[in-house]
Amino acid sequence: KAEIAIIGGGVIGGSIAYHLGKQGVPSQIIEMDAIASQASGKAWAIMAPAGGMMLYEGHQQYVSLYDESFDRFPRLAQELKEEGGVDIEFGELPRLNIVFGESKAEKLKKQVSELEKEGYNIFRWLTEDDVKAIYPDILPKVSGGVLFPGSQLEPYKYTLALVQAAEKTGANIRQGEAVGFRHKGQRVTSVTLATGTEVEADVVVLAMGAWIGKGTSWLGKEIPIKTRLEQCLRLEVPQPLPSYGLVNGGVSIIPKVNGSVIVGRSFIYGPRPEIVDFDDTPTEEAKMRMVEGSAALLSSMERAKLVEHRAGFEVELPNDILLRLGRLPGWDNVYLVALQTMGIMLSPAIGQAMANLIIKGTEKSIEHLNPARLYEPGDHD
Repeated sequence: KAEIAIIGGGVIGGSIAYHLGKQGVPSQIIEMDAIASQASGKAWAIMAPAGGMMLYEGHQQYVSLYDESFDRFPRLAQELKEEGGVDIEFGELPRLNIVFGESKAEKLKKQVSELEKEGYNIFRWLTEDDVKAIYPDILPKVSGGVLFPGSQLEPYKYTLALVQAAEKTGANIRQGEAVGFRHKGQRVTSVTLATGTEVEADVVVLAMGAWIGKGTSWLGKEIPIKTRLEQCLRLEVPQPLPSYGLVNGGVSIIPKVNGSVIVGRSFIYGPRPEIVDFDDTPTEEAKMRMVEGSAALLSSMERAKLVEHRAGFEVELPNDILLRLGRLPGWDNVYLVALQTMGIMLSPAIGQAMANLIIKGTEKSIEHLNPARLYEPGDHD
C-alpha cells in the first residue's frame, strides 16, 4: 500500500485523511503541535451557499466548491458523530446582513438583484421592522438588510471528528515538525522531521496552512505568502441570542449552538487584519474594537462576558488568490492545498477532490485551480 504522508493536522489535512479513508486508503498525518491547534481550531466556522459568498467576495470559479460543501455539511455532521464519536455542534444559522443609510441599502439591493438574475434565488430583503422583529435590541437605525441561508459548527470539534474518523479507517497521527524532504529525481521518498527521523512516503500532501510557503520552498517551489492575524472573541451572554448571524460594517455576531457568541471583524466592509510575522499574540486593540462594536450594535452585548480571545493566521496568497490545489509542478508525488481563508467552509469539497486526485490521478472539479498557475505571471481570481 502507498504510504501517504499529510503534513498538517488542521481541517484540510483532516478532511483529506478522512476522505482517503472513506475510499479504503489509509494515511499518516504529521502535525508539529496538536490537531486543530492553529487557525482551524480558532475559526468562526460559519458556512453559506455560493449565492451568499458571491454577495461578499466570492468568485465564479469557486461556486461548485461552495455549494458542494454547504450541501454536504448536514449529512457529514451525522456521519462524523457516528464514525468519529464527536458532536460537532452543527446547526442552521441564517445570515442577516444589515446596512445603515439609504445609499448603502440601495447598493446592497442592486447586488442582490444582479445575483438573482444569475440564478441565485436565496435572498429575502428585510425592512427595518423585519430586522427589529428578529433582533429587538438592535441599537442603530437600520435601513434594511438581506437574509440568506447559512450554517455553523464548532471548529475544533469538527477537525477532531474528521481525524478520529480517519483513524478508524487506518490513518495515524504522528507528532513532529517537518523540516525538509529526501528525494530521488522528481519523487519525494521521505519527510525529514526536526528530530532527524525520516518518515518514508510514496505520496506527500502539503496541507500546511500558513506554513505552505516554507513547505514549498524545501522543494524549490516557494509560494510567496504573507500572514495576517485573524482574531475573534467567544463570549457568554445572559440570554441566548436569536439564531441568526448578524453582519454589518463594523463587526460580525455569530450565535453558536452551545449558547455562546462569536464576535469578529466585519468581513464585508471592515479592514483586513494586520500583516504579522508568525506572531499569533492576540491584540488588545482588536479585542476592544470587537467588544465596543458588538455593544454598539446590540444592547444585550453590553452584558456579555469574555470567555476566550482567539487569534490565528490567515494566509495571503499572491494577487489575493483564494485557493490553488493539486499536484505541485515539477514533482511526481507531491500535492498541495494553498488556501487563503474559509478552510472550514470549503473542507468537505477540498477533502473529497484531493482524495480523488491522489487515488485516481485526476479530478476534473479542480483542474481549473491547478497550483501551476501560482508560478505563472499574472495568475489571479
